[in-house]
Parts: sequence; structure tokens; C-alpha cells
Amino acid sequence: MNIEYYKQSNYIRIFFMKNMKLLSVPELRERCPLKWGNNIPKNGISLGVADIDFEGPIGVIDYLKGNLKESFNFYQNQSGLKSAINTAEKYLNNKGINCNQENIQVIDGTMMGIYISMKWASRINGDILSLGPIYDPIWRHAEDNGNKIRWLGLKEDGIDEEKLLNIIEEQKIKMITICNPVNPTGYSFREEELKFLADVIYDNELFVFSDELYEPLCFGSEHISMGSFDKIRDRSILLYGFSKAYGLAGYRSGFMHIGPDIENIKYISSQQMVSPSPISSLIINYALNEVDAKKWVTEFREHCKNITEFAFNYFNNSGFKLQKPDSNFFVFPDLKIDDIAFTEFLLKNYGVQVVPGSTFGPDGKNHIRINCGTSEKRLEDAFERIMKAIDEFNNVKK
Repeated sequence: MNIEYYKQSNYIRIFFMKNMKLLSVPELRERCPLKWGNNIPKNGISLGVADIDFEGPIGVIDYLKGNLKESFNFYQNQSGLKSAINTAEKYLNNKGINCNQENIQVIDGTMMGIYISMKWASRINGDILSLGPIYDPIWRHAEDNGNKIRWLGLKEDGIDEEKLLNIIEEQKIKMITICNPVNPTGYSFREEELKFLADVIYDNELFVFSDELYEPLCFGSEHISMGSFDKIRDRSILLYGFSKAYGLAGYRSGFMHIGPDIENIKYISSQQMVSPSPISSLIINYALNEVDAKKWVTEFREHCKNITEFAFNYFNNSGFKLQKPDSNFFVFPDLKIDDIAFTEFLLKNYGVQVVPGSTFGPDGKNHIRINCGTSEKRLEDAFERIMKAIDEFNNVKK
């Protein structure tokens, strides 16, 4: 059992971690090079790349060893292993998404699913409406494949329905893209908002792409999927993965629910992957079926709730506006400064890496995304440096 002590508002709170192990910085530099690479100085703190500072479920290695087969030396089914497709189908049906096995496509990481979806969207006339801020590969892959992006910024309490309807009326929109929960703010769409979106999509014969990667980390309320509205299920592309909530980023595993044009979307998939790695399918089975994986997610979700509350209170009490997260492990404060210049200044002078908000679209300007998937002690150190950096940066600008 790991015990983490941290100080908040002049008192000490103890957080017990039964299934999670916090890795030391030297361990992270060895095991997590994308997040803790050479660009992070010796005494630095990485809160940038959306990987976490905890070791994932300990049973995964034994599970993989026990389920590898010699037949995996060969290409497998184009949609993924049959067992994984069954597992994903059952998972989605339990979430109220009435799907069949033909709707499931195993993918080697959710980034692959984003690319496949935006490649397919480029074959349809019209523009994409992105509800921002939004995970940047969604809009980048869309643009790289020739799609034009229209933006609608989310209000603190969700969708501006009037503005959305005006955009639909004035522009030729073919698809709406969302993150649910939202990366980078931690906001989860409410049922009435999703119902409104479903009505708009149905009435205007649109498609929807919903990145639902962080749905296991909803701690404010139960997650509701766009695919749970039957009338648009066949117009919905949904994305799921195991890199964040399950601490299994390195295995590059995920799956898609494909509602529309299944044959052509799977054809694009086959042109990118031929067939997904069997490891991707095994991770689906492990994460969604094994008890130790489920326990790990439950504990990590509780940690996300505690740690984002800590982060929200810190910035809110310091006078910065930000969305209070009800899912995932990010906070997205508005610093009202040049976010790109500041993040460079922060890393160079204070050794803390965060992501500039402009990365997530025009509505992220002046914000920074902070990855709170670490200990609160490590966060508190980083926050103190960020506050000093803000003061110095503003004085330099004067």
C-alpha cells in the first residue's frame, strides 16, 4: 500500500493508494520518455504529455504472457480478434449503445481512429463543426485531410444552442466533433445537451464524431454517450481506448464504434493497419474483463476527483477562471497571457512543462492545460513555480 501525504490549507491529508504505485522521477525518466524526456530539466516537472505518473495495473504482463499465441505471427482478422470484438460489443451494449459486432473496429491506439474518421469525413461535402476547446489531433487530422473547420466555443455551462443552430443554418455542416468528456477542460456533457445535439444531427442529416476516451474517469455523474440515442446511432462514430483511464498508454489499444458507412470506414482502416495488432485486442479483453484492471480504474477515478479538486481550488483561489472538472485529470485555467510564449518561458526558467491552450483551438487562447495525473505533492511544487513564473512573465512584458 502506498501512502501519499500532502498539505492543503494548513492541514495534512493522507491519501491511501491500494492498487496504484506512484513512480519516482528517475523511474519516470526511464519508463516514460515521451513525457519525461531530455527536454525536461534535471529538477523539472512534466505536466504536459497526457501520460500519468503511476504504474498501470500490475496484472497486465502476466495476462499477456498467458494469452499470446504462435498464430499471432500472422495477420489476424481485419476488425480485430473475435474475443475483443465480443468484449467491446458487450461493453457498449451495457452503456446503452445498441450495436452489433460489425460496428466494432479494433485500432492500434485512438490516434489511429481519429485519422481514419477524418479521412472518411473528407469524402463528404461540407464543413466540420468542432465544439472547442478540443483535443488537437481531431481538428489537425481533419484539416490535414482537406476538411474545413468551423468552431463553436463551449460556454462554462456547456453548448451555446442558439449559436450552434445559427452555424448549422448559415454553413454547410456535415459533421460535429466533440470530446466527451472534454480534453482539455474535464467537462462532461449533460444528458439534455446531448439530446439537443442528437436532435440537431438527426434533423439535419449530419454525422457526429465523439472521442469518449476519458469516459471511465467521469466522477461527477454517469457518462452518457452520443451513441446511446438510437435515432443517430447509425450516424455516430465513437472512440474508446485504454491509454489514460487504465494506465496502459504504451500498448496502443482502442476500438471504434462505426455507425455510418461501415464498409468504407473499415476499408480505410485496412489501408492504415492491414489488421490491428493482436496485442491491441488482448488489452481490450484485459482492461474490460479482469478484476485487477477494474479495481485500478476505480481507484484512479477517485484520485482524479481529488486531485482535480485540489488543482481547481488552487487556481480559483488565486483569481484565475477555469472550468471545474467532473472527469479526467486536466485543469485548464485562463491566465489571460500569451499562452504559447508563457509555456516556453515556464519550461526554460522554471522547469515546468504544460501545454499551451491555443493547441486546442481558438477557444483555448490564453489558457494552459495542466496534466494532474501525478501526486498532489508534485503538483503543489509545480503550481508554486507556475505562480512565480506568471508574475515574472508579466513583469518582463511590462
